Amino acid sequence: MATVSELRKSSNPFLSGNLAPVDIETTAFDLRVTGKLPDELTGRYLRNGPNPIGQVNPDSYHWFLGSGMVHGIRINDGKAEWYRNRWVRDRNVAKTLGEPAPQSDWPADHAQFASNTNVIGHAGATWALVEGGSPPIEMNYELETVRVSNFANTLPQAFSAHPKRDPRTGELHVMAYWWGWGNQVQYLVVGVDGKVRRTIDISLPGGPMMHDCALTEKYVLIFDLPCLFNLELAMSGRSFPYIWNVDYAARVGLLPREGGASDIKWVEIDSCYIFHPLNAYDAPDGTVVLDAVRHDKMFDVEQRGPNEGLPTLDRWVLNPQTGKAKQERIDDRPQEFPRMNESLLGFKNEFGYFAGISDVFNQADLIKQNLASRTTQVRHDGANFGYGEPVFIERENSKSEDDGYVMALRHNTQTDLSDLIVLDAQDFCGEPVAVVSLPARVPNGFHGNWVADAQHE
Repeated sequence: MATVSELRKSSNPFLSGNLAPVDIETTAFDLRVTGKLPDELTGRYLRNGPNPIGQVNPDSYHWFLGSGMVHGIRINDGKAEWYRNRWVRDRNVAKTLGEPAPQSDWPADHAQFASNTNVIGHAGATWALVEGGSPPIEMNYELETVRVSNFANTLPQAFSAHPKRDPRTGELHVMAYWWGWGNQVQYLVVGVDGKVRRTIDISLPGGPMMHDCALTEKYVLIFDLPCLFNLELAMSGRSFPYIWNVDYAARVGLLPREGGASDIKWVEIDSCYIFHPLNAYDAPDGTVVLDAVRHDKMFDVEQRGPNEGLPTLDRWVLNPQTGKAKQERIDDRPQEFPRMNESLLGFKNEFGYFAGISDVFNQADLIKQNLASRTTQVRHDGANFGYGEPVFIERENSKSEDDGYVMALRHNTQTDLSDLIVLDAQDFCGEPVAVVSLPARVPNGFHGNWVADAQHE
């Protein structure tokens, strides 16, 4: 077993460098700000990611299984009032810290994995999320764990790391999976009151790792792709028993928004894996346009995390009448963690924002894509800076799709500290609007959001 300093030099690439965990929880107030934070920003920037606690075996560690840690920066009245990082208290974290198990709405034997993938605000609460069978974990405003939730006794079993919020209704749309269901996934709709109002079970030929979904005005998109649960691996003790299956046909399901499982129209696509779509929308001719980050495969050779070649930004035009798709490459720069102006989620959009990456998901430049002109802006702040996932925040009384701000965490390899950078989305490569200096290193992680205070009321 290894210490954090030893892990940073580990042969496991998902424990080395800035993928290594931090080993303390920090609280700091009155953070230094360079530039001027916009007065209209009142809320918290939150980011979740794997941060294994206690002793770690580098030989068997899988990046997706590290204990969840949420990092937060509170912004108010043009000031960065605080920074906090807190482990999400699941049973394992609480036990390691010598604390009581978190309050739970579930029986003691209910599946509970590290909530390490996303953190959102919904129904007046903050939620740390993961996929694969685990329920959401509620946190309070200061990022202390409140409870393992079942959404007021309305969640059947599992939730997901990537709910899609309908910008018209405020509801969350989710594709959940769990190995215990066998070859089945579950579509859920969570109302603005935080209760599940709709559930549909969907049978599949296999048990895919279904990390995300997409939403249009008419459809929910189901990614049935060749990274599958493998019983033999699970029985052998593999902690993350999902592996590439070259014989499994890749397809995308188009589920009508108020339809049932029998109404799904399946569209074949070339074999690939998709963690994250940028967006999808209905075209006037009845097809569906999907823009997403494409991986050639996943968990084939590398079993410790995603490292099967560099991903690209691609477009699929899905035809529900023929069951066929047309595919094109939008940009071959290595990139992941796509985000957009989410007031247009499910509708045709022009812009997307991405974290540039290199091998083993190491952070690199920040990217803005113009999908209409097929032009790209790449923000490069020097070899010592690497960006995480960008988040777009629409400006008050905005006049265009990219009239707003882009926030992202940035690691400085020279100081080994991180900062939160705030950009004018229309001056993407220009001088930052503001930079908030953090007193800690934030490891390369997964997903987060700007959660305005209005979302927590």
